[in-house]
Amino acid sequence: MAQFRFIHCSDLHIDSPFKGLTSQNPALSGVLRESTFKAFQNIARLALQEKVDAVLIAGDVFDGADRSLQAQLKFRRILKELSDQKIKIFIAHGNHDPLDSWSRTLEWPEHVTIFPGNKVQRVPVQKEGKNIAWIYGISFPQKKVTENLALKFRKDEEEGFSVGVLHANVGQQPGHDNYAPCSINDLVSRNFDYWALGHIHEHKVLRESAPTIVYSGSTQARHLGEKGQKGCCLVTLSSNSPPEIRFMTTDVVSYCSSTVNMANAENINDVIREIQVKCEKLTKEAILREGLVAHLTLTGRTSIYKELQASGVLNALSEEIYAFFEGHSPWVMIELSNQTAGNYDINNLKEGKDFIADLVNLCDETDKEALQNKVRDGLKPVFETWAGRKYLEEPSKEEIDELIQKSRDLALDQLVDNT
Repeated sequence: MAQFRFIHCSDLHIDSPFKGLTSQNPALSGVLRESTFKAFQNIARLALQEKVDAVLIAGDVFDGADRSLQAQLKFRRILKELSDQKIKIFIAHGNHDPLDSWSRTLEWPEHVTIFPGNKVQRVPVQKEGKNIAWIYGISFPQKKVTENLALKFRKDEEEGFSVGVLHANVGQQPGHDNYAPCSINDLVSRNFDYWALGHIHEHKVLRESAPTIVYSGSTQARHLGEKGQKGCCLVTLSSNSPPEIRFMTTDVVSYCSSTVNMANAENINDVIREIQVKCEKLTKEAILREGLVAHLTLTGRTSIYKELQASGVLNALSEEIYAFFEGHSPWVMIELSNQTAGNYDINNLKEGKDFIADLVNLCDETDKEALQNKVRDGLKPVFETWAGRKYLEEPSKEEIDELIQKSRDLALDQLVDNT
């Protein structure tokens, strides 16, 4: 039975700076920056442990053209460890690490193939003197590639599995630059066995077989917008069975968002305790990671909501939580936002004969659909812009209801004397 086992990964973004969060705690800057490199070390460790035939990297090894020579040398050392064990490495460069931004004088280990930017190259993978697979790939010659690169791939009728390595936006995936755009049908028409894709940071299986089309996703989250586990795909192609794809986690820092209900908080000590309890719960879910970065939103009605709105309070609370978990494994770093509201007797406010009563009754009116449509009409100009269509999805009914309630609470905080 012919078999080809390999690791498919992409979007390593090694040496990526972590903006925003590290300003709260500069000491963590190096730790966060190192996490992308450690994630790739985990991939190399997995490749050696599983004794795979090859490692396929579908673009964006580094985060930008300003990557350091030190980072490139560290990356090369890991490639040499793999190459010394006869593991083939194939690299197709993407929009963050196009060919024109790499060191041209750096020599790479023996079994490393870096695909060119002017044509699709095919390279055999051999085992016991036989070609078990052919790897096809092409790199971005420069950052912005708007051409459909998928159409450049041509399969040769050779013995062995055919695998394409491509950094591209397949099917106009939202929230990502539309570089090297192509469709699933474009990939299917090439008659390959597997497409190892990069560019989209979320792990996605676009097609399960004939051919298998997969985004491995990024190997390490780099900001709070990238939630969930990150990793690579351990793939086995067999001549007489369906492809086997196992998603393997590689990230060392976990990112998440959650809420903390302040309804029972009567003072700042209570607030700190509620946040600590939440963080302890989240760290249990982040087991086997070195660190946890969490965005926590304080919610609920509380008598100290005005104190939580005061300047500097949220930063002070974040620093207190970091100090509490210092030396803990995993370490914890939080970013706080405040959506608490005052304690109001809503039913009593409705009975009034003033603007506040009108506001509360409007937000709670029985014809919910009519109010939702008013809000949707008000938001329409946002989604008529190019940026709005690219980065935002139109809100659901539930999200509009939540927006209405939050708007009501914000207005009441300003209008009602709750002292």
